Amino acid sequence: MIFPGPEGVNRALLARVAEQVGARELRVPTEDGETLYGWHRDAVRTGPRRVLLYFHGNASSVLAQIELQNLLLSEGWDFVGIHYRGYPGSTGMSSEEGLHRDALAAWAWVTEELGTAPERVAIHGRSLGGGVAVQLGAKVDAGALCLESTFTSIVELAKEHYWFLPVRRLLEHRFMSRDYAKAISCPVLVAHGSADTLIDVHHGKELARLFHADEYIEVPRIDHGDILFVGRIAERYLRFLDGAVPARQ
Repeated sequence: MIFPGPEGVNRALLARVAEQVGARELRVPTEDGETLYGWHRDAVRTGPRRVLLYFHGNASSVLAQIELQNLLLSEGWDFVGIHYRGYPGSTGMSSEEGLHRDALAAWAWVTEELGTAPERVAIHGRSLGGGVAVQLGAKVDAGALCLESTFTSIVELAKEHYWFLPVRRLLEHRFMSRDYAKAISCPVLVAHGSADTLIDVHHGKELARLFHADEYIEVPRIDHGDILFVGRIAERYLRFLDGAVPARQ
C-alpha cells in the first residue's frame, strides 16, 4: 500500500517521453548495489548551475510533473528526478531504508557527477517523496527544502485512515518526518491543498509549524492529485526558490 508504483509506466514509455522533452536518462548507482532510473533536464542559464532534486509520490514517476519541470527550466533550474528502487527502470525492492539510500545516491549524482555545489541544490518532495526529502535534508547542506502535499509521519496518516487497526505495531515503514525538524537548517517551504482527501491539510500546517517554514502556501479547493504550483502559487514557489538559491551569486 505504501509503494504501489505508477500504473502503465514502462521503460519504453519513459524513453519515448524523455526524447520528446529532451531529458537525459540516468542510471544512478546506490551504495548497496542497486541502479536507479532517472532524468536530468538541463536548463538554459547565464549564471552558476541550480538544481531542483525532485522526489515523487508513491504511485508516481518522473512523467507526472512535466509541467513543473518546464516551469523550473524556464526559470534557469535544472531538474533531476529519480525512480525509487522497485519502480519502473530501477532495480531492487522498495523499503523505507532503501528509499533513503536512493535519495543519498541521487544527491551524490547531483553534487559529484554533475558537480553542483550543495548550496545550489533545492530538494523537493511530494507526498511520499516528502518523507524522503526530509530525511535527506537532515543529512546534507542543501540550499532549500520544499515539502508538497506530504505528511507529518506515515504512522499518523495511517491512524487517520485505519483508526480501527493497531497501526503503530503493524507499520514497518514509518517515515517520521516530524522527528527531523530540528536537523533542518536550510530555508523551508510547505505547500498543501486545503481539500486534500488523502493527506489532510492539517499535516501541512503542522509541518510548517514544526519546521518553522519560511513560506507556507495553502491552496483552496486543491485535492491530492491536483496540480498545485500554478498561477500565483507558482510565482510564490519560484520566488521562494530564488530567495534561497539566487540565480547569480
